[in-house]
Amino acid sequence: ESGAEYSYFSLSPKSSGILTTIQSLMISMLGGSSSTNAVVARTCFKAELISPASERQIQRAMPSAAMCLVNETPELYQKVTLPHIQSIVESGSLSWIQNVVNGTKEKERVLLDTESYILNIDTKWRSHPDPNTTPRSEWRSHSSTTDLYCLAIFKDTGVTSIRDLRGKDHLPILVSIMKECPLAIQDIYGVSPNQLRIFVHYQPQFYAFHIHFTRLENEIGCQVERGHLVSDIIQNLESDQNYYKKRTITYKLKVNDKLYQLMTEEKNL
Repeated sequence: ESGAEYSYFSLSPKSSGILTTIQSLMISMLGGSSSTNAVVARTCFKAELISPASERQIQRAMPSAAMCLVNETPELYQKVTLPHIQSIVESGSLSWIQNVVNGTKEKERVLLDTESYILNIDTKWRSHPDPNTTPRSEWRSHSSTTDLYCLAIFKDTGVTSIRDLRGKDHLPILVSIMKECPLAIQDIYGVSPNQLRIFVHYQPQFYAFHIHFTRLENEIGCQVERGHLVSDIIQNLESDQNYYKKRTITYKLKVNDKLYQLMTEEKNL
């Protein structure tokens, strides 16, 4: 929700307290012997620190909870899911994404900026050359393109997920994204459009409508119970402008997810 996971920071702790805490946790997990202490003391490691962390971020970092499939009817969406989404949007926790869209933050990661959307480098693409120090001319055919992960983000804050898509209003934007973004990626990285998987998530990770671009070899996040190809979305909206307002959508949720708990209270799933 906060977007902390979508930002990078390089730092050197002013005190040894954080490092000592991490080392202590590692020693405890590895058994706590004297030999373990010595190994941990001279080991380099990476750690992700999020502060403050929302309850949703804490849940995502915990060992995986049991999953359940949910059949979200239009009625269930209106009664439970929509109020849940609205509560998140109204909390102000998505202000970070507007900072990205309007160029206040991460301007160096933007690949394409139009009236209706931006295309940027998703921070899950960890192997990408540093945009601040590496010239864009060196990004083309870079070895990291095997991990390619870009994100197109709508500028219309009223579109939070595929449920909000309407043919009359949004088909031209989706068609533009499908045409212009692959061309931009090809021009910058040398990756052919027919090597890209272009899809959205439902439920999404954050409630500002966005589209994922990955290499076909990269299967992160494209499970059938979560991913929806944009080419299919366009065809569905061409056949019925209110397609996603009307249909039942099946997806998975963790049983400790707040949305699942709200649905359980409503329907006794």
